[in-house]
Amino acid sequence: MAVASLVLGLIALLGFWLPVIGIISLPCAVIGLILGVVGKKQLSAENKPSGMATAGIVLSIIALILSVLYLLICGACAAVLMTL
Repeated sequence: MAVASLVLGLIALLGFWLPVIGIISLPCAVIGLILGVVGKKQLSAENKPSGMATAGIVLSIIALILSVLYLLICGACAAVLMTL
């Protein structure tokens, strides 16, 4: 699960910058965050290193924040254009 979290976090972070793939950035970030937390709990229970899960969580959080901000800014711009 840690590997999946890291991969989804990377896809979400890179997808944020690409307009074509930007639509899948938000769901990938949410799924990556969930998998990272679950993977970190499993690895901690087994006393194994959880660095990859932590990296996935961090990347997913960053991508989630950037994606939400991007959607809010696009919505604000669309609202301003509708009033003109």
